[in-house]
Amino acid sequence: MSQAEIAGGQTVPPNQLPAKGYQFRHFTLPCVDGGEIRLSDYRGRFNLVLVFTDGRPETASLLSEMTRRYGEFKNSEAEILVVAQLTSDEALRMKERVGLPCPVLVDEDGRIHREVGASDSQENPAAAVYVTDRFEEIFGAYRTSEGEPLPTAAEVLNWLEFVNSQCPECEPPEWPL
Repeated sequence: MSQAEIAGGQTVPPNQLPAKGYQFRHFTLPCVDGGEIRLSDYRGRFNLVLVFTDGRPETASLLSEMTRRYGEFKNSEAEILVVAQLTSDEALRMKERVGLPCPVLVDEDGRIHREVGASDSQENPAAAVYVTDRFEEIFGAYRTSEGEPLPTAAEVLNWLEFVNSQCPECEPPEWPL
């Protein structure tokens, strides 16, 4: 049982899309830089911004904006994970073209995209962005497959500020130890 579940949190039930207040379901995907990355690799260490790509200009623009502001994301104790429904070679070219400083994961068969609502009714990739705390509890959820616009980098950073304000034990102590 996870810490969030002990504290009353629940993992997103099977066959249900990720939603605010639930823990994101764990997954493992290959990274274009080599090896595999498990969502649980970040548990307890970083807030997460999960960006599921779809190849549209709006999504590329968001990724470029996040790349420019990457230092702000790191200062918010967050890591951005980009999940692309592409081959490894295509995903690596995308990472290099945009200059992404964050991990890019490959969901070649689109299984994870489908599980998280990042595909349309014909199972083509559709962009989605999720903002979670250190224990994968979802605070922000945006799915273009449901007609929602993507957030801006500023909106995601605002979510991260809110998430960090909810975690007083993550802040430096107010008195010297």
